[in-house]
Amino acid sequence: MIKIIGNQEARTRWSGMLQGVKSGERYLIGHKGEPIAELVPPQAGDRQARSKRAPEKLLQLISTRAPVGIDIKALIDAVRGEADPFNRIPCFR
Repeated sequence: MIKIIGNQEARTRWSGMLQGVKSGERYLIGHKGEPIAELVPPQAGDRQARSKRAPEKLLQLISTRAPVGIDIKALIDAVRGEADPFNRIPCFR
């Protein structure tokens, strides 16, 4: 059974609601009579499924990022105020 609760009451009873969710309770949070969120326990297997997909998602994210051609060590030295004797940082050329 879903318990319907207003957003103000949800704020004041948040920790108790989380304990209820751990016990299997479900909450529908509303604002001005309109439902805005549902607080429910996770489905069995959700965490395991996300964990199994995590490495694939990480590789996908890495492969879509553009490679950066900046020498991090040289950048750190420049920020610390050290000179760039080898002219490695493009913005100082």
